[in-house]
Amino acid sequence: MSKSSGNLKNRLWLLIEKYRLVIFMIGFILVKQLLVIGIPLFAHAGAGHDDRLMINMANSLIQGEWLGSYSEKTLVKGLFFPLFLVANDWFGIPYSLSIPGIYSIACVIFVFGIKRLFKTEFPLYLIFLALLFNPISFADETFLRVYRNSLTAAQVLVISGGMFAVYLNRFEKTAVQLVWAVIAGLGLAALWHTREDGIWIIPLVLGVIIITGITIILKKELSIKEKLKKGMTTVVPLGILIVSTIIISSINYAYYGIYTTNELNDSNFTKAIKLIYAVQPSEEIERASVPRSTMTKIYAVSPSLKSIKNELESSLDRWSWYEKDASVRQVEDGFFFWALREAVSNSGYYDDAETANGFYEAVTNELEAAFNSGQLMRRPTMPSALMSPWRDEYGEKLASAFLKTTQYVTGFKAVKTSMVDSIDDGQNGILLFEDITNNAARIEGEPIPLNVKVRLVLMNSITAIYQSLGEVVFMVALVVYGLLSFFVLIKKMRDKYQLMDCWLVLSALLFSAAVLAGGVAYTDISAYVAISYWYLAGAYPLVIAFNVIALYKMMEVFVKMRYEREK
Repeated sequence: MSKSSGNLKNRLWLLIEKYRLVIFMIGFILVKQLLVIGIPLFAHAGAGHDDRLMINMANSLIQGEWLGSYSEKTLVKGLFFPLFLVANDWFGIPYSLSIPGIYSIACVIFVFGIKRLFKTEFPLYLIFLALLFNPISFADETFLRVYRNSLTAAQVLVISGGMFAVYLNRFEKTAVQLVWAVIAGLGLAALWHTREDGIWIIPLVLGVIIITGITIILKKELSIKEKLKKGMTTVVPLGILIVSTIIISSINYAYYGIYTTNELNDSNFTKAIKLIYAVQPSEEIERASVPRSTMTKIYAVSPSLKSIKNELESSLDRWSWYEKDASVRQVEDGFFFWALREAVSNSGYYDDAETANGFYEAVTNELEAAFNSGQLMRRPTMPSALMSPWRDEYGEKLASAFLKTTQYVTGFKAVKTSMVDSIDDGQNGILLFEDITNNAARIEGEPIPLNVKVRLVLMNSITAIYQSLGEVVFMVALVVYGLLSFFVLIKKMRDKYQLMDCWLVLSALLFSAAVLAGGVAYTDISAYVAISYWYLAGAYPLVIAFNVIALYKMMEVFVKMRYEREK
């Protein structure tokens, strides 16, 4: 072998050694992509308030019509997923490649975001693999179904990984911290404008900002100027969220005449629905905060709602199909707002946003007057219009539902990958799904190719591993977290084994997953059946990361303890 070829080989090995983690990641990402690419999708063209709504919004954006003609469905669900579908269509990437691809990139971001927690790269390989093959990333409802929940797990990893990096790099160059802050901010804006219930991630963001800010202020070696720069950098994620909200609200105002990103969170409709929920009912019906008897009382004090009584009653009849006991003819909270908006639309108030907004303003004023005059009794409501009012019996029910939700997540219950037949709307809606996603949809009666069958078996086998180990691993990780929490209280051990940063990250992961699980559990007992892996998609990567980080850190501490004893 010549000297030059030997030098080339040495340089190549040095390059591989330097970037071995990146090479490892790329290699397994390719394996993952080959596992999922080309799998036929589930196109639910008949779901006009969900899947088809996303496709319609994307189609309007592609046609240059923003979100299309204004209706009761227009400003109810976030626009980020339709924007994603537009970008996906523009680049011509198959949906079965882009969704897993984005999730894989999010795994990379998270791993590099927490890199400074460890002295070696070894745990990063474990965390990456555990996250990459998270069954949620290739399950029916969060991968094959063309719906917004398919982005949640990736968005959560980008936000948490970015925010952790902002904290862990707080004493590094401000430019490094700024890059991570921008990444976290973009992820936060994406999640916020994908789902109208994204508020559950805010405690993590605010918690990291506050803790990072405090540690920067207390750092004596930093000048006041440096503290200001780093402090301002820390709040960049919130700045990006605010700016994105202003931009979307301004565009909505230009197109529809209403300044909001989402009418469920900020509009006269929000005020009206909260006041309707605030009416003290004469009877308590499971998951129905506004029974028909309450509507009778409301008609008596609200001329606006009384004027659409026939339409509203008919709408309530239709939406009461979701009630378990249809003979009761009540509407669950999760569908009541749709019934109301549909009735208002059928009564002619959705010709434009200003007319609809004016109608809800009138309802708001009428109900406020009825409360003030004593014609209606007011009960407390939740801060969010999406949450049902609290009832006394919810305390015990919530604890039970939270435990059920926790077991559901940690055990990966009901998660599977299968071929689900698409549902058409009789107007070639499936073809529109295929056109926008650049991906074939599963059609009833079509044979399943052998290569797809093999890959489905592989994916479900991976899922089975997570399901068999999930609950046990989480319980062990929870015990380990308790031990680490005890060690953190002992200053000597905390400093000796550098536990504080790791403990803070673990606490943030666990608390954030608990907040989401708690929200879903409350929805399940109060509004509709909600304990499902698509609503809980954001919790799975948080729990997986918590498990691996906690177990590795405890092992690292034990190894060091043993070494010190033998030394």
